[in-house]
This record gives sequence, structure tokens and C-alpha cells, in this order.
Amino acid sequence: MSSGLQSQRTELAWLRTTLSAWAVTAILARVNFLVGMFAIAGPVAVTLIAHARRRRLREDRVPSALAPADAVTMAAACVLIALAAALLL
Repeated sequence: MSSGLQSQRTELAWLRTTLSAWAVTAILARVNFLVGMFAIAGPVAVTLIAHARRRRLREDRVPSALAPADAVTMAAACVLIALAAALLL
């Protein structure tokens, strides 16, 4: 069975995820610089994972499952961003 445009959709999903992580952190940094700098590790981790996934996608052309270590790192990055946002409340 052909994957069709699945690789392009997966690549765009990773780009959206990276962009949204950086956008939230930029807003946090604008509101409170110290909290924004605390949250900067989240988008950096998301960017590194997304870049590696997109590079692998270009080689394989078929999206593979996310490795457990990458999944845990992605979840930790999201929690870090959420905690930084909660500190503003």
C-alpha cells in the first residue's frame, strides 16, 4: 500500500509543533523574561527531535514510530513549557 502524501503531512505536523513551541516561549519571554528563559529548553528539545524526525523521514519516505526516548523527551518539553506558563499565574 502506498503512503501517498503521508510523509509530507508528517513533516508539516513536525513543523507546526516546532513553531507552536517557539511561539509560546516567545510570548512567555515577552511577558516575563526570566520565566521565558526557563522555558527555552522546551522548544530547543522539540526542535532537535523534529529535525531528526524530518531528516529520517526524507531518507525513509515512510513515517516510523516515535522512539520511546524521543517521546519522553517531547513530553518533558511540553511539561516544561506548561510549568513556565503556570508560573505566570
